[in-house]
Amino acid sequence: MASYTDHEKQLLHSISIIEIMAHYGKRLDHTRSGLYYSPFRDERTPSFHIDEAKNTWYDYGTSEGGSLFDFVCKLVNITRGEVYDWLASFRSMVPESEYKAVIAPLLKRQPQTSRIVIDSASHKFTRRKLIEYAQSRAVSREVLEKYCEEVMYHVDSAPDRQFFAIGFKNNSGGYVLRSSISKRCSSSDITTLGPDGMMTLSASSDKVIVFEGFMDFLSWITNVNQQTPEYDCCILNSVSNVAKALPWIMEHSSIAAFMDNDQAGRETLQKIMDCASAGAHDVCVYDMATLYEGYNDLNEKLSGELSRKDQSSINTKHHGTDTI
Repeated sequence: MASYTDHEKQLLHSISIIEIMAHYGKRLDHTRSGLYYSPFRDERTPSFHIDEAKNTWYDYGTSEGGSLFDFVCKLVNITRGEVYDWLASFRSMVPESEYKAVIAPLLKRQPQTSRIVIDSASHKFTRRKLIEYAQSRAVSREVLEKYCEEVMYHVDSAPDRQFFAIGFKNNSGGYVLRSSISKRCSSSDITTLGPDGMMTLSASSDKVIVFEGFMDFLSWITNVNQQTPEYDCCILNSVSNVAKALPWIMEHSSIAAFMDNDQAGRETLQKIMDCASAGAHDVCVYDMATLYEGYNDLNEKLSGELSRKDQSSINTKHHGTDTI
């Protein structure tokens, strides 16, 4: 983590939540009381309040809220210690002058929605930063290129600006898009995979493994399974998609759920358990979150273990050099 002067920190704190939402293509139309559509889930009625003067937020749908730091942590799934570096990267990519000239005028349009347009996609990754980002998230290049695509895209409100991201395809043909500074999706849907790791719309085994996000699935394949899944897998891509996933999940008699260790994750697990209890046949649900207790999700645990392993290797090399 880089060090920042008090003045630099003040400038980074001035980045608005709305500016970040605009960059990510989130809906910016809102009610007179300052209620926006939540950037974290699909909803029909705006329930996400932003206090522009204080640069704070509160989600009435989940009873969560906080500062700019809390917003960034939740949106891009990083720790508070990583936020300054992320904000610095964001500001370097979207300078304030461009925000005032391009993004700010968009806020005056009501309603405003931005659509992500996919320009190209390939299983062959050439962007070094995307490969390094995947590796930092405990995902091997082999697994990355098998299950994901290097996607180039733009937002229709700014067609001249192109972006690159790791794209994970969902059942509707859209992509969940991730990079070190971006978290987007071209459409919201689940991803269902068979025991061979190929996308399928029908249950192919008695057991299904349910992941909240695709990074959990990829890091699990890389570090735990190290091969094709062997069982059906369902990646929600967002907890808001659980209702879409339940019919397919309930076609199985055994469910292993890798949900996040937060309120939304626990509520999603409860919905799965309630649906299993109400079913016509016996279904066993296993809460796998106990395996990464103390971490937000499985990927965070595996990434942390990888980081400590790399640091230990570096320390060992340095120690060896010092003693020569």
